[in-house]
Amino acid sequence: MASLAESYPSLLAALADHYGQPQFAPKGRSALEAVLAAALARPADPARAEAALKALDLSGLLEPRTLAGIEPSELLDSLRDAGLSLPARSATLLVRLARWYSKAFGDDGLADDPAARKMVGRREELAAINGVGLATADAILLAMGQPIYPLDRGTYRILVRHGWIDSATEYDQASELPSRQAAGNSEEIARLSTWLVQVGRQFCVPRSPRCQRCPLRCVLPDQGPLEPEV
Repeated sequence: MASLAESYPSLLAALADHYGQPQFAPKGRSALEAVLAAALARPADPARAEAALKALDLSGLLEPRTLAGIEPSELLDSLRDAGLSLPARSATLLVRLARWYSKAFGDDGLADDPAARKMVGRREELAAINGVGLATADAILLAMGQPIYPLDRGTYRILVRHGWIDSATEYDQASELPSRQAAGNSEEIARLSTWLVQVGRQFCVPRSPRCQRCPLRCVLPDQGPLEPEV
């Protein structure tokens, strides 16, 4: 059975051929925008995250201190006025993240300068926010340029079914595996995450994986997909 390191070049080529290069955020996006988009895209989708950012901008709420100082109910009203309806929990999360961001980086723009960011301990701070958790915390940090893989359930299934981890592997150890293959390149990690999220949703589903049409069929073990131990 080939390791992930041995399979990685074929895996990247197959994903690029199947999906093409993903479209990332436009240049010039602030670090706060990256944080909010990453958090919203986890339970929703990139298009919805972009719509939320546009509505926040129209409402004048894309400044850290402004968003941090508003109540979630007020935020919901402002977004409705801008033509966007969000679940109350999403509005609450946006406010909490703005408060974290404002406390962590202030309003002086340091978070927009990768060389000036002080990221030590930020993962623990984010994961402690109600509604975030490790995967979303890592997605936020990746959006801010940190080379960390946000391990979603689909990627976990892919790693298990290809024999690259076992079903007892803990989050941090499993997350480190694809990050290591990308050699700390945050842009490559972001591409890989985008692709594997789609594979997990379209092919490597929780029950009855659709291996015959999956782009990663070329790197499956000879005996077929392995299943997590119950």
